[in-house]
Amino acid sequence: MDYGHHYAHFNASEYDYDYNYTSWNGSNGSIPADFDSSSDWCEADERQERIIRMFQTAVFCVIFPLGVAGNCLVIATFALYRRLRLRSTTDVFLFHLALADLLLLLTLPLQAVDTHLGWVFPAALCKALRACYAVNTYSGLLLLACVSVDRYMVVARAQDMLRLRGRILTGGKVAAVAVWLAAALLSLPEILYSGVSGSGSDAYCGMQAGWRVKMAAYGAVIAVFCLSLAVMVGCYGAIARVLCAGHARRRGKQWHRQRTLKLMVALVLLFLLFQLPYTAVLSRKMAGQFCGLLPEYVTCTLAFTRCCLNPVLYALVGVRFRRDVLRLLHDSGCARGLRLAAPSLGSTSTSPTSLPPTSPTFYFPPSLFFSSLSSFHFSFW
Repeated sequence: MDYGHHYAHFNASEYDYDYNYTSWNGSNGSIPADFDSSSDWCEADERQERIIRMFQTAVFCVIFPLGVAGNCLVIATFALYRRLRLRSTTDVFLFHLALADLLLLLTLPLQAVDTHLGWVFPAALCKALRACYAVNTYSGLLLLACVSVDRYMVVARAQDMLRLRGRILTGGKVAAVAVWLAAALLSLPEILYSGVSGSGSDAYCGMQAGWRVKMAAYGAVIAVFCLSLAVMVGCYGAIARVLCAGHARRRGKQWHRQRTLKLMVALVLLFLLFQLPYTAVLSRKMAGQFCGLLPEYVTCTLAFTRCCLNPVLYALVGVRFRRDVLRLLHDSGCARGLRLAAPSLGSTSTSPTSLPPTSPTFYFPPSLFFSSLSSFHFSFW
């Protein structure tokens, strides 16, 4: 069996890496004008094939249930306790981020079957699978950038956020729609060129396009990653300066500021950990300098793992979301013992998971944030 068939369609960006790099001089990155990527493959030997399958199965068994559960919790809290009335731009972006990650994770079972058995489903489902993956990958990355901008605005432009709350909320909803439209446009190569090739156990679902189309798709993935990273670093860096300036003006409760700064650093580092390796591999492939399936596969799997951690990093660490989750568990009868931890789940009274009414440093209304510090009504903890 040519494992290149089965590996190519599983790739985390869902763009085929079906190049036989021995077919041209990879040292200078040149690609022959008549090169047809649909017929050349980066192949794996039997040992690599076995390792890849075992690794995929183990990782999918972990990230699929955890990721689906985490993102469903986020969506359920909106649906049950906020009736989808998103009250801030943070609510808007986190809801759409959870939706994008959930839809992305739901593609994993089909990809696992495809890797082990070949493509045994209808051709229309192949196109739908790859389109779903591409759209939700792009939208997830862009929404992370939107969350960063929103957090910067909440901290650096607090008065404007309060005064123009209605307009800003509308703008957030428009931005979320724009993200999905941009993701759909970036996914056009997958939507237009995906299909099933081969037959039987060698059938695979992949992009049936020439190298120019695939180079454009690879470039889009790298560009969106770089854009998201630049926005995250810029916004979180600006937030850190605001927090440090506020701390210099008003001493006390230093651990709150330190915890917030550590969380921001963790968000950026984890984003780099799960996305940068794959982007680096992709860049080398574009230059015709890399054809290693195992490193590529590991980095692609790391990119999947981000969808499992996003609910924890961006939502469930928040006081309000944790309170909603406790309420959900209590109402469903799964955790009656949590009553003491939140004695008045339906009220606004202070509890171990609720916030003090005022803040000594920033006077931001709690309704503007999905989470906050006890000394900063601020969307990081």
